[in-house]
Amino acid sequence: EMKLEDAVSTEHVTEDDTLLVKEGEHVILLGADDRRYFVEAKRGTNQRFGKLNCSVIPLIGQPYGSIFELTKKGMSRLFDTDSLTQADEGSALLSPGAADSCDNRSLVDTNTSQKLTHEEIEAMKLDPKVSGKEIIQALVHNSDTWESKTQFSQQKWLARKQQKHTPRVRLVLCEAESVCDTYYQKNRERVSNLRSDSLAQILAYGNVFAGGNVLVFDTVMGLVVSSVVERLGGHGRLLAAYAGKQAAFDAVKHMNFTSRQSSVLVPFHTSELAKVRGDAAMAAFEDVDDSPEAVAARAKKLIEERPAFVTEKLASLTEESERAAYLKRRADRIKRQTARPSPGTVRNWLRQQCDSLIIATEFHPLTVLLELLPVLAFSAPFVIFCEFLEPLVQAFREVRKRNLACKLQLSNTWTREYQVLPGRTHPSMNMSSCGGYILTGIKVHRNDNWKFIDKSEKAAERTLKRDQKGRKRPRTAR
Repeated sequence: EMKLEDAVSTEHVTEDDTLLVKEGEHVILLGADDRRYFVEAKRGTNQRFGKLNCSVIPLIGQPYGSIFELTKKGMSRLFDTDSLTQADEGSALLSPGAADSCDNRSLVDTNTSQKLTHEEIEAMKLDPKVSGKEIIQALVHNSDTWESKTQFSQQKWLARKQQKHTPRVRLVLCEAESVCDTYYQKNRERVSNLRSDSLAQILAYGNVFAGGNVLVFDTVMGLVVSSVVERLGGHGRLLAAYAGKQAAFDAVKHMNFTSRQSSVLVPFHTSELAKVRGDAAMAAFEDVDDSPEAVAARAKKLIEERPAFVTEKLASLTEESERAAYLKRRADRIKRQTARPSPGTVRNWLRQQCDSLIIATEFHPLTVLLELLPVLAFSAPFVIFCEFLEPLVQAFREVRKRNLACKLQLSNTWTREYQVLPGRTHPSMNMSSCGGYILTGIKVHRNDNWKFIDKSEKAAERTLKRDQKGRKRPRTAR
């Protein structure tokens, strides 16, 4: 059995410990086929890659960007630079005589070009002394049609065989972009088709900066919340509203935030907004006691509540380890609840109004915007992301009709990934055409005397007046 001390190598690592994987951290493993896996670098945890089930212990202590090869024995880091070159990927096996002008029109797939039988290939795969590279070399040497293939076909064939017999993964740091790309690839419907380019525009239009006071309503697995926390960098405040029984910010746990970074996140229920609605409620600041004595009293109250339930739960657990794990989870939950600001403190922060508002929700954006807009400061920007265009069009018209904002802009982003290779540069054929729509604006003080002026109508009116003024009368014959 592999021990942790044997798996964690002290060689070939950088001096900066912040770039090394620590035990308990969440990381992303990026495969050669662009598949992404969320992995927790924890002792006793295994990750399945196709038919391989590998322990994640070798990840601990390794720098981000490292490449690991997956075998039946587990995953092992590739240190030798020669093994990371294209020659190891199969380019050395390419036939130099393959002309660029030849094609594959004479090839017929009869399933008889490979001399090795299925039983022989399986025997090689089961032999622990035979590596995946040796299997690929044997397949090449026993192929009758290898020399007649074009170099492009040979490279594609080698890439497929390498992914099958010698798969590799790259260790990627969990950041806003990488986490968003992983969620988008795994289940884009759960994040409302939010791509990383759209997320970048949301942060830019929302004017998120360190030290800011940001209000967020996020129902896209916490992608926006985690990105704002990362951008704030432990300075400022993030008021994260949620409508359910509890906040569902799943992406936050993958970001490996420090306690300083996590301290800016303040979840609160949307019911608190009703208590600060109206001019009188907005001006009535509450006296809140956040002294250490008050915090200790709240913690004691949480510990003493529901004693019968705790006793019954402990009695139902037979193993001592299960009881210890349950008590630890309960203690951590009480610690988190005690560290949270009181509802009165949150309401006072809402009364101070926020510097920016970001909405990324599956609900109707107009309803959410009208609820959150009163706690947004004047001249502050707001951003609304929605998977569909029609709800944002309704919100655009209603906000413009009520004179609640200026600089309204409705847009969508469309990015595309390109493969850049000699003679094979083309866009990816399997990309989604839509990454959602974004409505942006700046809140202004409402004035009923204002009248919205359409720029296109004013431009047409100026053009008409200019034409009428410059039009000459026809000459009459003398």
